Amino acid sequence: MVRRPARTFLRQASPLLIAGMIAIVFAPDAIAQTESNGGMTNEEAQQYKDCLKLAQLKPEDGFESAIAWRDMGGGEPARHCVAVSLMSLGKFEEAATRLDALAQDSTADRGVVAGMLAQAGQAWMLANNLEFAWRDQTRALEIVKNDPQLWIDRAMVLGMAGEYWESIDDLNKALDLEPDQTDALIYRATAWRMLKSYDLAMTDIENVLAQEPGNVQALFERGNLHRIQGENDLARRDWLNVIENSNGTPVADAAKANIEKMDVRTESE
Repeated sequence: MVRRPARTFLRQASPLLIAGMIAIVFAPDAIAQTESNGGMTNEEAQQYKDCLKLAQLKPEDGFESAIAWRDMGGGEPARHCVAVSLMSLGKFEEAATRLDALAQDSTADRGVVAGMLAQAGQAWMLANNLEFAWRDQTRALEIVKNDPQLWIDRAMVLGMAGEYWESIDDLNKALDLEPDQTDALIYRATAWRMLKSYDLAMTDIENVLAQEPGNVQALFERGNLHRIQGENDLARRDWLNVIENSNGTPVADAAKANIEKMDVRTESE
């Protein structure tokens, strides 16, 4: 159970991974196929997909559209679209509350309900309510145990709470299910780094980069490890690589900030 709410792991994890947390965690067709009325028409299913797309690209317009659709009897898809719009607008607590209610009322199959709870957990995490995030992620895992992404989601919550060993346990379960899951390896490397197990952290990162040499998340984390080991030139090389390949993204901004901090400290030494 989460005992120590803390933002340390969130600050130390790859910003690009964090930015991706508002992604949809289950397919739009899943609710559509399990609606209590026996399913949605192709036109209604397309409306659902369009609503979700608008909710992510233009969340204010998406919210208004989803509310109107809900009021006209749009059911679970419309309610879900409202919540996604709120997440995109940064209203994480309200989005999480709506997703919890949707999961409780849902007539969809168990896998879809688990997806709703997982997304609610992500929203609670972004709202910095780690207790509720852990609760929802655990409920999701009680329904579906063989989805590596659900184990990764809860691992992130545990890491944010400073429970690094428990986080690693969940990441190990994710990797048992999908051994080459790069996000799990990167998160585990971050947890190992927080535990000062730098060799294990580097092993995980090098395994990612062996698969994906241009993975900016892994390059960012390897830069952190090089910096800790005093290998400033190697750290700079990795962070510059991140900036060159993902300029304008959160992870590139973090890499720039790290270089600036390193240079200031180097000058003062």
